[in-house]
Amino acid sequence: MPPRKSSILLTEIRQRLDAGEWRPGDMLPDERSLAASFGVARNTVRKILAELESDGLIERHVGRGTIVSQRPDMQFAGILDNFLDASPIDILNLRIFIEPFTAEAAARHASASELEAILAAGAKAAEATEIARYEFWDNEFHKRIYQAGHNAFLADFFDLLAILRYQLPMMELRRRAFTEERRAEYSREHAEIATALTNWDGKTAARAMRDHLLSRRRNYFGQ
Repeated sequence: MPPRKSSILLTEIRQRLDAGEWRPGDMLPDERSLAASFGVARNTVRKILAELESDGLIERHVGRGTIVSQRPDMQFAGILDNFLDASPIDILNLRIFIEPFTAEAAARHASASELEAILAAGAKAAEATEIARYEFWDNEFHKRIYQAGHNAFLADFFDLLAILRYQLPMMELRRRAFTEERRAEYSREHAEIATALTNWDGKTAARAMRDHLLSRRRNYFGQ
Protein backbone atom coordinates (compact mmCIF):
# COMPACT_ATOMS: atom_id res chain seq x y z
CA MET A 1 0.00 0.00 0.00
CA PRO A 2 1.41 3.47 -0.81
CA PRO A 3 2.73 5.27 2.28
CA ARG A 4 0.53 8.22 1.38
CA LYS A 5 -2.68 6.51 2.52
CA SER A 6 -1.14 5.57 5.83
CA SER A 7 -0.07 9.18 6.36
CA ILE A 8 -3.54 10.46 5.46
CA LEU A 9 -5.19 8.12 7.96
CA LEU A 10 -2.79 9.12 10.73
CA THR A 11 -3.34 12.82 10.01
CA GLU A 12 -7.11 12.37 9.85
CA ILE A 13 -7.31 10.67 13.24
CA ARG A 14 -5.02 13.25 14.85
CA GLN A 15 -7.14 16.09 13.46
CA ARG A 16 -10.33 14.55 14.76
CA LEU A 17 -8.78 14.14 18.19
CA ASP A 18 -7.50 17.74 18.17
CA ALA A 19 -10.92 19.03 17.09
CA GLY A 20 -12.62 17.18 19.91
CA GLU A 21 -14.69 15.02 17.60
CA TRP A 22 -13.55 12.13 19.78
CA ARG A 23 -13.40 13.20 23.41
CA PRO A 24 -11.46 11.58 26.25
CA GLY A 25 -13.25 8.37 27.17
CA ASP A 26 -14.88 7.98 23.74
CA MET A 27 -14.47 4.75 21.82
CA LEU A 28 -12.80 4.90 18.41
CA PRO A 29 -14.24 2.88 15.50
CA ASP A 30 -12.82 -0.62 15.43
CA GLU A 31 -9.93 -1.60 13.18
CA ARG A 32 -12.20 -3.15 10.56
CA SER A 33 -14.29 0.04 10.26
CA LEU A 34 -11.26 2.30 10.02
CA ALA A 35 -9.65 0.06 7.42
CA ALA A 36 -12.83 0.04 5.32
CA SER A 37 -13.32 3.83 5.62
CA PHE A 38 -9.81 4.62 4.40
CA GLY A 39 -9.30 1.69 2.07
CA VAL A 40 -6.28 0.33 3.89
CA ALA A 41 -5.33 -3.01 5.34
CA ARG A 42 -6.08 -3.77 8.98
CA ASN A 43 -2.41 -4.25 9.78
CA THR A 44 -1.82 -0.65 8.60
CA VAL A 45 -4.56 0.56 10.93
CA ARG A 46 -3.02 -1.47 13.73
CA LYS A 47 0.39 0.19 13.21
CA ILE A 48 -1.17 3.66 13.19
CA LEU A 49 -3.08 2.95 16.38
CA ALA A 50 0.13 1.72 17.98
CA GLU A 51 1.79 5.03 17.09
CA LEU A 52 -1.10 7.02 18.53
CA GLU A 53 -0.96 4.90 21.68
CA SER A 54 2.77 5.53 22.07
CA ASP A 55 2.01 9.27 21.85
CA GLY A 56 -0.46 8.90 24.70
CA LEU A 57 -3.47 9.86 22.58
CA ILE A 58 -5.35 6.58 22.84
CA GLU A 59 -5.47 3.45 25.00
CA ARG A 60 -6.11 -0.01 23.59
CA HIS A 61 -7.69 -2.67 25.75
CA VAL A 62 -8.26 -6.27 24.76
CA GLY A 63 -11.98 -6.95 24.70
CA ARG A 64 -12.88 -3.26 25.15
CA GLY A 65 -11.51 -1.59 22.05
CA THR A 66 -9.66 1.67 21.58
CA ILE A 67 -10.43 4.56 23.93
CA VAL A 68 -9.38 8.20 23.61
CA SER A 69 -7.00 9.17 26.42
CA GLN A 70 -7.17 12.23 28.62
CA ARG A 71 -4.42 14.33 27.05
CA PRO A 72 -2.00 16.04 29.42
CA ASP A 73 -2.09 19.27 27.40
CA MET A 74 -5.88 19.37 27.59
CA GLN A 75 -5.76 18.70 31.33
CA PHE A 76 -3.28 21.50 31.81
CA ALA A 77 -5.38 23.92 29.76
CA GLY A 78 -8.44 23.09 31.85
CA ILE A 79 -6.56 23.49 35.12
CA LEU A 80 -5.09 26.81 33.98
CA ASP A 81 -8.52 28.10 32.93
CA ASN A 82 -9.95 27.17 36.33
CA PHE A 83 -7.03 28.83 38.08
CA LEU A 84 -7.42 32.07 36.12
CA ASP A 85 -11.16 32.09 36.88
CA ALA A 86 -10.67 31.49 40.61
CA SER A 87 -12.23 33.99 42.99
CA PRO A 88 -10.01 36.38 45.00
CA ILE A 89 -10.77 34.57 48.24
CA ASP A 90 -9.85 31.19 46.72
CA ILE A 91 -6.53 32.63 45.58
CA LEU A 92 -5.85 34.17 49.00
CA ASN A 93 -6.72 30.90 50.75
CA LEU A 94 -4.27 29.13 48.44
CA ARG A 95 -1.59 31.63 49.41
CA ILE A 96 -2.36 31.06 53.10
CA PHE A 97 -1.73 27.37 52.52
CA ILE A 98 1.47 27.70 50.46
CA GLU A 99 3.35 30.84 51.49
CA PRO A 100 4.13 29.92 55.11
CA PHE A 101 6.05 26.90 53.81
CA THR A 102 7.75 29.15 51.25
CA ALA A 103 8.84 31.53 54.00
CA GLU A 104 10.18 28.61 56.02
CA ALA A 105 12.17 27.42 53.00
CA ALA A 106 13.55 30.93 52.48
CA ALA A 107 14.74 31.01 56.10
CA ARG A 108 16.75 27.86 55.42
CA HIS A 109 18.14 28.69 51.99
CA ALA A 110 18.31 32.48 51.49
CA SER A 111 21.70 33.98 50.79
CA ALA A 112 22.84 37.23 52.38
CA SER A 113 22.18 39.14 49.17
CA GLU A 114 18.69 37.63 48.88
CA LEU A 115 17.89 38.66 52.44
CA GLU A 116 19.06 42.18 51.67
CA ALA A 117 16.79 42.25 48.62
CA ILE A 118 13.80 41.11 50.71
CA LEU A 119 14.51 43.79 53.34
CA ALA A 120 14.87 46.43 50.62
CA ALA A 121 11.52 45.51 49.06
CA GLY A 122 9.84 45.61 52.47
CA ALA A 123 11.30 49.05 53.13
CA LYS A 124 10.12 50.35 49.75
CA ALA A 125 6.61 49.04 50.42
CA ALA A 126 6.61 50.70 53.84
CA GLU A 127 7.53 54.04 52.23
CA ALA A 128 4.93 53.84 49.46
CA THR A 129 1.79 55.86 50.09
CA GLU A 130 0.37 55.58 46.55
CA ILE A 131 -1.45 52.33 45.77
CA ALA A 132 0.31 51.43 42.50
CA ARG A 133 3.77 51.89 44.01
CA TYR A 134 2.80 50.02 47.15
CA GLU A 135 1.39 47.11 45.13
CA PHE A 136 4.61 46.86 43.12
CA TRP A 137 6.86 46.69 46.17
CA ASP A 138 4.51 44.44 48.13
CA ASN A 139 4.56 42.06 45.18
CA GLU A 140 8.36 42.27 45.08
CA PHE A 141 8.63 41.50 48.81
CA HIS A 142 6.66 38.28 48.43
CA LYS A 143 8.30 37.38 45.11
CA ARG A 144 11.79 37.65 46.58
CA ILE A 145 10.81 35.34 49.43
CA TYR A 146 9.64 32.76 46.90
CA GLN A 147 12.91 33.12 45.01
CA ALA A 148 14.95 32.82 48.20
CA GLY A 149 13.37 29.43 48.84
CA HIS A 150 15.42 28.15 45.88
CA ASN A 151 12.55 26.11 44.46
CA ALA A 152 12.17 26.92 40.76
CA PHE A 153 8.64 25.50 40.59
CA LEU A 154 7.43 27.70 43.45
CA ALA A 155 9.12 30.75 41.93
CA ASP A 156 7.27 30.14 38.66
CA PHE A 157 4.06 29.56 40.60
CA PHE A 158 4.40 32.99 42.18
CA ASP A 159 4.67 34.55 38.72
CA LEU A 160 1.32 32.96 37.93
CA LEU A 161 -0.13 34.33 41.17
CA ALA A 162 1.17 37.76 40.21
CA ILE A 163 -0.88 37.64 37.00
CA LEU A 164 -4.00 37.06 39.09
CA ARG A 165 -2.99 39.81 41.51
CA TYR A 166 -3.23 42.43 38.76
CA GLN A 167 -6.52 41.25 37.31
CA LEU A 168 -9.40 43.66 37.81
CA PRO A 169 -11.38 41.83 40.56
CA MET A 170 -8.35 41.47 42.79
CA MET A 171 -7.06 44.99 42.16
CA GLU A 172 -10.46 46.52 42.91
CA LEU A 173 -10.54 44.60 46.17
CA ARG A 174 -7.03 45.69 47.11
CA ARG A 175 -7.78 49.33 46.26
CA ARG A 176 -10.92 49.41 48.39
CA ALA A 177 -9.06 47.88 51.33
CA PHE A 178 -6.00 50.16 51.05
CA THR A 179 -5.76 52.67 53.88
CA GLU A 180 -2.86 54.31 55.65
CA GLU A 181 -3.65 52.34 58.79
CA ARG A 182 -3.60 49.05 56.94
CA ARG A 183 -0.44 49.96 55.03
CA ALA A 184 1.26 50.52 58.37
CA GLU A 185 -0.16 47.23 59.67
CA TYR A 186 1.14 45.30 56.65
CA SER A 187 4.54 46.99 56.99
CA ARG A 188 4.83 45.79 60.58
CA GLU A 189 3.89 42.29 59.48
CA HIS A 190 6.45 42.40 56.67
CA ALA A 191 9.08 43.45 59.20
CA GLU A 192 8.23 40.48 61.43
CA ILE A 193 8.61 38.12 58.48
CA ALA A 194 11.90 39.71 57.45
CA THR A 195 13.29 39.57 61.00
CA ALA A 196 12.52 35.86 61.23
CA LEU A 197 14.21 35.29 57.86
CA THR A 198 17.36 37.13 58.87
CA ASN A 199 17.46 35.09 62.08
CA TRP A 200 17.21 31.88 60.02
CA ASP A 201 14.10 31.05 62.03
CA GLY A 202 11.90 29.08 59.67
CA LYS A 203 9.09 28.31 62.12
CA THR A 204 8.68 31.94 63.12
CA ALA A 205 8.88 33.05 59.49
CA ALA A 206 6.13 30.61 58.55
CA ARG A 207 3.94 31.74 61.42
CA ALA A 208 4.52 35.42 60.65
CA MET A 209 3.66 34.87 56.98
CA ARG A 210 0.47 33.04 57.86
CA ASP A 211 -0.56 35.79 60.31
CA HIS A 212 0.11 38.40 57.60
CA LEU A 213 -2.07 36.66 55.03
CA LEU A 214 -4.83 36.03 57.58
CA SER A 215 -4.72 39.75 58.31
CA ARG A 216 -5.24 40.39 54.61
CA ARG A 217 -8.19 38.03 54.55
CA ARG A 218 -9.85 39.77 57.50
CA ASN A 219 -9.41 43.15 55.85
CA TYR A 220 -10.66 42.00 52.46
CA PHE A 221 -13.44 39.61 53.42
CA GLY A 222 -14.08 40.02 57.16
CA GLN A 223 -13.04 36.40 57.79
